[in-house]
Amino acid sequence: MNFRRSLLLAEESITAAGTKTIDIKNREPISRITIAWRVTKSKDAMNDHPCQDITKIELVDGSDVLHSLDGGSNQALAIFSRKVPTMNHGQQTAANSNYSTYGIDFGRKLWDRQLAFDPLRFKNPQLKISHNLAVCDTGATAAYLEVWADLFDEGAIAPQGFLSAKEQYKYTTGAAASYEYIDLPTDRLIRQLLLRGYYKGYEPWYSLIEAKLDVNNDSKVLFDMDLEDWHRMCKGIDPVVQEQLWAYIDSDADFYVTPTDYYAVVAGISLGSYCTLDTYSRGGKVQLASASGTNMSGFMVSGWCPNSCFRIPFGDIMELDDALNPAEARSLRLRLKAGTAATSGSGQVVTEQIRPY
Repeated sequence: MNFRRSLLLAEESITAAGTKTIDIKNREPISRITIAWRVTKSKDAMNDHPCQDITKIELVDGSDVLHSLDGGSNQALAIFSRKVPTMNHGQQTAANSNYSTYGIDFGRKLWDRQLAFDPLRFKNPQLKISHNLAVCDTGATAAYLEVWADLFDEGAIAPQGFLSAKEQYKYTTGAAASYEYIDLPTDRLIRQLLLRGYYKGYEPWYSLIEAKLDVNNDSKVLFDMDLEDWHRMCKGIDPVVQEQLWAYIDSDADFYVTPTDYYAVVAGISLGSYCTLDTYSRGGKVQLASASGTNMSGFMVSGWCPNSCFRIPFGDIMELDDALNPAEARSLRLRLKAGTAATSGSGQVVTEQIRPY
């Protein structure tokens, strides 16, 4: 058998916030790591998106950081790269499971023979998952964590390297229309860039409205766009982000979903009493109401900007030679412009680099 799935961590009970460290003891190259997070719901509504429970996912080798993202950017990067609709199961009713998944993709696709993580090239690789079970559901007291690795088994490969995704910069945005300048790394090829503008219940351009990327102090401009316009263009580039939810609605109830653009569309069928959408679905927040309690057999939310993120790919991301090569650059500078959220919002910059062996 050329491929197999290996259990890195059997489902483990979690009752408090903390960090779980898992030694990577497999000898075979790894194509993908999958993390499953299951929280027992205390209520029918939500206090935040499930990804907010996962505060950091790191893969380290001693002091060498190979992957480092929070749950929101980790999910968004996987959704963009895999072209999948969501990473969340969407069951949001009391006493049931809120189930979400996260992933580290070491290759351009599952079973990429050229890019994979080879544990034998490192001394002590460890996966560290930091979590807080009481964010999405503030009353939750029980959660479970489980981790798998997709391995190259009998089919021997010799990968050239692997994809390494890291949060390069995170900050509180300044006054509306102010600028933040970020120096990006120039040590390795950059496959794609992720920008996250977060302000709970608002679209990402309320925090980040404009981005410009230049080389050597404007000698070459690689990207310069209004990010709301870029999101509009991406409707012809990226597939729709789509998420289904099952819920019980009693009076006003808030739900948090993965698509965060203003025109995310909500459609569903209620069983029993009539259910209404109180406000527009915006910024990943959906508010539903019912005069008397009713079960939703499932409602669907469709839109773009997963977990408040924009993506900037460089060339054909499936071609290794088509990535951004900043090796000859003296500087690679990103300029971000704050939106009207001002100091209530936050900005986050993620790079996915090709790290050779």
